[in-house]
Amino acid sequence: MIISVAKKEFRDAWRDGRFRFAAAIVLVLLGVAVLLAWQQVERTSEERTTAADMERDNWLNQGQKNSHSAGHYGVYVFKPIAPLAVLDRGIEPFVGTTVFLEAHRRNQAAFLPAQDATSMRRFGELTAASSLQLLAPLLIILLAFGTLAGERERGTLRQVLSLGIRPRDLVLGKAIGLGAALASLLLPAAVFGGIALSKISGSDLYGADAEGTWARFAWMCGAYATYLIAILAICLTVSALAPTSRSALVILLVCWAGNAVLVPRLASDLAQRFLPTPKLTEFETDMNTELKNKGLLGHHPSGPWVQDLARRTLQEHGKTSIRELPFNFQGLLMQEAEKRAGEIYDQHYARLWDRLESQDSVVTWSGLIAPLQGLRSASMALAGTDFAHHRHFSQAAEKHRLEFVGVLNKAMMDATQGSAGRELWEKLPPFEYRPPTPSEALGSATPGLIVLCLWALGAWIVLIAVAPRLKPN
Repeated sequence: MIISVAKKEFRDAWRDGRFRFAAAIVLVLLGVAVLLAWQQVERTSEERTTAADMERDNWLNQGQKNSHSAGHYGVYVFKPIAPLAVLDRGIEPFVGTTVFLEAHRRNQAAFLPAQDATSMRRFGELTAASSLQLLAPLLIILLAFGTLAGERERGTLRQVLSLGIRPRDLVLGKAIGLGAALASLLLPAAVFGGIALSKISGSDLYGADAEGTWARFAWMCGAYATYLIAILAICLTVSALAPTSRSALVILLVCWAGNAVLVPRLASDLAQRFLPTPKLTEFETDMNTELKNKGLLGHHPSGPWVQDLARRTLQEHGKTSIRELPFNFQGLLMQEAEKRAGEIYDQHYARLWDRLESQDSVVTWSGLIAPLQGLRSASMALAGTDFAHHRHFSQAAEKHRLEFVGVLNKAMMDATQGSAGRELWEKLPPFEYRPPTPSEALGSATPGLIVLCLWALGAWIVLIAVAPRLKPN
């Protein structure tokens, strides 16, 4: 009996002109979003690859100079773009893409794409993720708001139940039929997104292997499916309880507005209110003040630790004067200063990043009120476009900076070497970034996935509990 109801509901859905029209709009928007993102990701990946090659060439051909001067000449490293950004760009438009690595200073990622955008960005960005997060629930509402309430209004519910169909079987059959109708619409879109992904992943600057990318994509599909399944159960529950189709529609549209607009804004405002982040000027002032107080700011390290380093170095080599050392003590001093300064940088940045991740956690768990929050968190984490991935890149860039400066300071310690050339520059390998593994990305996405699973499980439990109480007027 459930299968018969499902088949009937599936046919009715596709015969409904409103559904076909709305489905066509959603499919067109999804296709346009994926095509535009496909072009943008390929273009951005090519630009950053070209820029990285040019920067490497500039570094190798900078000519003869003092190794410390080369440390201030510095190098630029570029953040790779994730293949799955073709589906969900996450926070990528609002974080830096380029880091300048130099001696004595840790720089933040600069050149935010949003800085070059027009004022139209305030209205949002058309992506496959935003279309599925916002428009697909509207499509489900349009499809399901009158499924049970309409039967009651038309008087057909009494007739159907009189045939001996149990209310629970009726509800489950309608859910399966509507789910099949939605699947027949969204599966081709998922295939199209997979084709775009396969074209991008092979040439992406990440160098991510296909297996890792496809594992992330599979988890993303699962997250979106769970979200839409929860929305379908919620819509059917409201339709079963509402006295009329009109009231069911009004209730569902109010819920959609709260889920899509109200709760996300309130959650971000509350997170900033209770877990405020320092202003950029305050952050840099506090960090530079600590560096200065500990004698680690600039070219002239000072403080008791300098004398202690000199004493230990002389004892180790059995010398009584720094001039007697078989290497340039200034190079060793610079290296130790970089190490100590790096620890201070790590502490300040870790506090800042921990605060930002705490804000993200608040926003994610606000998904217990609105499931969209959990989906967004999980989607960005799996796509590699969330803050955790940006933090991972920033830490990798800083690690490369310390290696870069270490190579130059080691050359500076060579007392016989006045200036350096290409032979030394080639000792610094190019920056090669390896993103977090799919299992690490899944770990970041776990809170959001838990929220989605709780919503889906809870919504279906409520629907099944309500079904036996389904009564005609």
